[in-house]
Amino acid sequence: MKKILFAALMLICSTGVALADGHERAITVQQLPQPAQEFLKQHFDSLTVAYVVEDVKHFGSEYEVVYTDRTEVDFRRDGQWESVERKYAPVPASIVPKQIAEFVARSNFPGQFIKKIDRDPYTWEIELSSGLEIKFDMQFNVIGYDD
Repeated sequence: MKKILFAALMLICSTGVALADGHERAITVQQLPQPAQEFLKQHFDSLTVAYVVEDVKHFGSEYEVVYTDRTEVDFRRDGQWESVERKYAPVPASIVPKQIAEFVARSNFPGQFIKKIDRDPYTWEIELSSGLEIKFDMQFNVIGYDD
């Protein structure tokens, strides 16, 4: 009997966790964490917000802001930016680390710009306007390319 009760309890708990993770809801820019609001104001103040989504996770929320020109900015639960993707223009130069900008400038990528930048605790990844993806470690050494 104990095994059946334990199995039932585990099923109920796992269902609750599964339902709590991945629940999205629309919010306003004013409902974003303060660091996210400041980042958007500093780098994308001239653009028009299409929508903002909060993705409720089990341990906090993540956020996505989409602009009418299809620019997308993703934020971690603490409001720090995680990725920026622009469809038709370069990402703001002020968010690209100097070492990455210098690598792109001195490499053989004429006429290309960084249209996406993504960072996590271990790596940085950029996508050039040609579609070439370049991955860097935290010391900005190239660790991979992907077409």
